[in-house]
Amino acid sequence: MTTGFDQDLKLIFQKLTTDRQVRQALDFLEQDAPQTIAQQKELVLIEAPTFHEEERSRHYARLLREAGLQDVVIDDKFNVYGKIYGSGNTGKCILLEGHLDTVFGFGSVHEVIEKDGRLYAPGICDDTRALAANLSVIRALAGCGLKPYHDIMVAGTVAEEGLGAMSGMKHLVAAKGAEILAAISIDGPSNDVMYFNATGMINYDVTYSGPGGHAYLAFGTPSAVQAMGRAIAALSDMQVPEVPKTTFTVSLASGGQAIHGIAQSANFKINMRSDSAEVLAQMEQQALAAFQLGADAENARWGKPGVVQVAFTKIMDVPAGSQPENCRMVQAAKLATLACGITPQSRLGGCTNSNMPIASGIPAVTLGRGGTEYGTHTLDEWFDPAGVHVCEQKSLLLLLALAGLTGVTEAPQL
Repeated sequence: MTTGFDQDLKLIFQKLTTDRQVRQALDFLEQDAPQTIAQQKELVLIEAPTFHEEERSRHYARLLREAGLQDVVIDDKFNVYGKIYGSGNTGKCILLEGHLDTVFGFGSVHEVIEKDGRLYAPGICDDTRALAANLSVIRALAGCGLKPYHDIMVAGTVAEEGLGAMSGMKHLVAAKGAEILAAISIDGPSNDVMYFNATGMINYDVTYSGPGGHAYLAFGTPSAVQAMGRAIAALSDMQVPEVPKTTFTVSLASGGQAIHGIAQSANFKINMRSDSAEVLAQMEQQALAAFQLGADAENARWGKPGVVQVAFTKIMDVPAGSQPENCRMVQAAKLATLACGITPQSRLGGCTNSNMPIASGIPAVTLGRGGTEYGTHTLDEWFDPAGVHVCEQKSLLLLLALAGLTGVTEAPQL
C-alpha cells in the first residue's frame, strides 16, 4: 500500500526533493555509479566468510574514511562504523548499514567476470553491493554540503549470515542503541522491496546416543537412529499457523556407524521461524518435548528405559518483532522509494539485520540493494548494475528525512 501518509512526512519529502543541494546530491549518486561498481568489485575479492571478516573490515574502514566518514572505528567483533556529525549536537543518530560477511568459504572467489553487462562472482550481490552503495551515499553527503541535524552513522557489520545469526548487528545495537533513533539496512534484491518486520529464527542441534550393538546379536537394544526417527516424526506433525507465518524443517540428519549395527549415535538439526515471538516460543516448547519423546518412545518400545539419551543445544536464536505498516518509519521508507519513481513492495516477514533494532524497540527497515541479481548464495551469483543508483538515492533521501536537513527540514518524531 502506498497511500495514507502523514502530512508532515509528505511535506518533508516535498522539501527535500525540491532543494537544490539535495537535487545535486541525487544527480551525484547517478554519476558516481561507476566508482561504486569499481569498489563493489574491489571488495568482493576480499573474501569474508562469516566469523572471518577481519581483512575486509580493515579495508572497508579505509574506504569509509576516504569517502568522508569521521571517527571510523573497528570494534572488538570487527564491526566498522563512523559518523557524519549533525548540526544539532544531539548525540543521536540514524544508522545506515550493510553486512561485511558472505556465505562462501575461503577460496571461492578468484575473479570478477564481466559479461553482457553483468558482474559474475560469489558474493557480488549479498551483501558486497550494500557496502559499496553506502560509500557512495557518504560521498554525496560530504561532497554536496548536506548537513543533517542528527548524526548519521554508517556501518559494516559482521556475522549476519548463517550461524552468525546477525550477532554483529546485535553487538552494535547493544553498544550504540541508546544513540540510534532509527536504522536502515541495505540487503535483499531489487529497488522496490522493503522489509519492516522481523521473522524470528531458532535452530537446535539434537543428538541421540546409546550403547548400540550388532544388528542381529544385540537385537532389542534401543537405537539412536530410531529414536531420532521417532522425534522427527513427532516434529513433522506439529501444527503451526499460516498467519503469522510460521515454519519449521528438520534440515540435516545423520547417524549410525555400520549397515549391520544398531546405531550408537544420531544427530539432526531443526530450523524454526515465525513472524511472532510468542508463536515461536510456543513452537520451541513443542519441539523440546518432541526431542525427549523420541528417546522415551524408543526406550519404551524395547522395555529398556534410559538406554538411549538425548542432548540438545540451541545454536541460533534470532528475535522476532513487528512494526505496523502504517508506522512512521515505514511511511518514510515508502515515501523515499516513491520519490525515486519506484513503487514500494512491502514484505510482511523477513530475517535481516533489522531484526535486532526492531527487537530492541528501534524503528528499522531493510531496503533492497538495487539492480538485478541472480543466484544469491550460489557460486553462480551475478549482478546487473543497470539503474542501481536508485538504491543510493533512496538511502540518501530517507537518511535526510529521518535525521533532518539543517535549514530545510526538521527531524520528525518516529
